[in-house]
Amino acid sequence: RLNMFSNKKYIKSINANGIFDNTYETKMPQTVISKAILAHFEKSQKKPKCLFIGWDGCRADAMKYLIKSDDEKISGANDTAVYSAISALKQNGGLYVTYVGAEKNAPQETSTAQGWASALCGRWMKEPWRVGIKWSLDDDCPTVLKTLSVKGYQTSFSAIWPIHFDNTYKNEIDFADKNNLNQYYCKFETDSQLYDNLKERIQSDDDFIFGIFENPDMNGHGTGFGDSNYRYIAGVCNLDRLSYKLLTEIKKRNTFEDEEWLVVIASDHGGHSTRHGTQSITDRTTFLALSKPIEELIK
Repeated sequence: RLNMFSNKKYIKSINANGIFDNTYETKMPQTVISKAILAHFEKSQKKPKCLFIGWDGCRADAMKYLIKSDDEKISGANDTAVYSAISALKQNGGLYVTYVGAEKNAPQETSTAQGWASALCGRWMKEPWRVGIKWSLDDDCPTVLKTLSVKGYQTSFSAIWPIHFDNTYKNEIDFADKNNLNQYYCKFETDSQLYDNLKERIQSDDDFIFGIFENPDMNGHGTGFGDSNYRYIAGVCNLDRLSYKLLTEIKKRNTFEDEEWLVVIASDHGGHSTRHGTQSITDRTTFLALSKPIEELIK
C-alpha cells in the first residue's frame, strides 16, 4: 500500500500541468533520442549540428524545480528559472516524459551503461547486455556517433566514467581508430573539466557533440536520489545553469547563422534511496528536452 501511494504521488508530480508536454501515461521510450538526432541530420535545411548533454542519474520529477507548474502544490510560488537550459529548450522545442529499462515483458537493467547505449543506438540492449556492465556494443548496434562519422561528420564523446571507454564503446573506439574516422572519445576526471571540454568542442568544428555530466548520479549514490534531498536537487539545478552556459556558446559561433542546431538534454535512469537498476517507477522514468518539437523530427 505504501508503494502504491508513493507511485501515485510520483505520477501526480510528473503530470502536473505546465511541466511536461506529454504525460506519464503517454511517455516515450528512451530509444527515440537516437531516432530524433538522425532525423535532424537528414532533414536540416542548413548545416546540421547537435549538442547532446547527458545528465546521469537525473530523475524526471526533478523537472518541477526547473519548470513552474500551474499547480502551486507542486511548484510552490517559484517561477521558472531565467537562466535554465531546460526552460530554454522547452520554450522552443519540448520537454517530454520518457522511460528506460526496456519493455516490461523483457526488462533491461536501469543503469548507466544500458541507459546511454539505448539512447545512442535507438534500440534496447539484448542479452547478454541486459546484466552487468562488462560488455561492448557490436557491429549490428551502431551508435549515432558511428553512424554519423561513417557518413563524414565529425563526432565526439566526452565522459568521466571509465567503463564507457574500457567496455561499452571499446569496439566503436577501435573501429574509429582503424578506419581513421573523425570520431573522438575524451575522458575526464570532473564535471568541471568536462564542461571546459564541451565548450571547446562547440567552438571547434564538431558536428555531433555528446557529453555526460555525473553530478546528479554522484549525489544520488552519496546522499540519496529524490526530490526531498536538497543536495540532490541542488546538483540538478546547478547542472541546469551550467548547461545553459553551453547553449549560449552555440550562439557565439561565427558560423551560427549558417547552421541548424539540435540541442538534447536527457538522463539515462532515475533512482531511489541511494541506488538504481530496478524496474521501480522512479528508476524507469526519465526525461527528454529538445530544442525542436519531437513531432518535427519524428512523424
